[in-house]
Amino acid sequence: MQPAAPRHVYLNLDAIRGVAAISVMLYHFSPFLADGKVLPSSYLAVDLFFLLSGFVIAHAYDRKIENGMGFGTFLAIRLIRLYPLYLAGTLLGFFYLLVKNRLIPAEYMPLSEIGTQLTTGMLFIPLVGEAYHTIFPLNPASWSLFFELIVNIAYVAVFFLLSRRVLTGLIAVSLVLLIVASAFAGTLDFGMTGKTIISGLPRVSFSFFLGVLLCRSMARYQDSLGFLRRGWRVEAAILLTLIVFAIAPAGGARVAYDLASVAIVFPVMVVTGAVAPTAPQLAGFYGWLGRISYPIYIIHTPMLMIIAGAGKAVSVDPFAHHPWFGLLMAAAVIAIAHIATRIYDEPLRRFLQRQMQRARAVA
Repeated sequence: MQPAAPRHVYLNLDAIRGVAAISVMLYHFSPFLADGKVLPSSYLAVDLFFLLSGFVIAHAYDRKIENGMGFGTFLAIRLIRLYPLYLAGTLLGFFYLLVKNRLIPAEYMPLSEIGTQLTTGMLFIPLVGEAYHTIFPLNPASWSLFFELIVNIAYVAVFFLLSRRVLTGLIAVSLVLLIVASAFAGTLDFGMTGKTIISGLPRVSFSFFLGVLLCRSMARYQDSLGFLRRGWRVEAAILLTLIVFAIAPAGGARVAYDLASVAIVFPVMVVTGAVAPTAPQLAGFYGWLGRISYPIYIIHTPMLMIIAGAGKAVSVDPFAHHPWFGLLMAAAVIAIAHIATRIYDEPLRRFLQRQMQRARAVA
């Protein structure tokens, strides 16, 4: 067995992920920012997240699994990475419903229903009934994390079958299913509800395994990508991310636009970010964007519910004060994400990693 290769930190991909996370937040905060949708195609950021995840996970774990890392160890590492902030977001949603019951009796929700949402949420069990607007009501953005875990499990479970040919076939089949699903939906914005949960499977499998294939293909095509190492290629890719999110074609062009973005534009952006050098003066900022990207994504929807609900409870109409209310709310989420990362997520993950290492040493 070969020793694991030194891990390369893709700061450029961190920056792209951070910009995408902020874009999703602004998209969901649109009612508080403008009369229409802000960055109206930002729901495609989820597909970009899946693509980045496949690329980074293949880079970080392909060699380790080849050298003997087991299914349980891989899954434990992924849960340590994802669960602490996911739990925090879920508990924020739970707190919101309890306070809402107290302050707004007209919208009272039975405690048994709140308990059901908390229990299923903590266990990553989606709620698919017609009564729920999303499969994870306490933290709506969690739907993509559910699919992330599913595809992570699939990746490690069939790892030794994932040859280049199998990956290509899996990506092709997923793309066909994605085209069919998007044709029926008229968009790629699905997977978060009980009615569209099945359609979420080709959405995650296409982008994730395409990311795996891109990562495994980098060495083969490294020399031919030298042109990406010149100029401000990464910054151009970040700008392209915002441009993609800002454009929203109407009618039948919507589906073609979404599919072209996830199948062509996003892979080009990821390859550019992986190959191009990071400007030294931007390295710290890009790293910070990467650190706060997941916290922003996973806590912004419960924070939205809490802040908007607080305004409603005290008879303050936040919709009447945009864009300042929305900008203040976005700044607050970014600050909270930074603080949560520093004092909660990273220390807890380090503790859990030490406990896992000790358990493995004893075993």
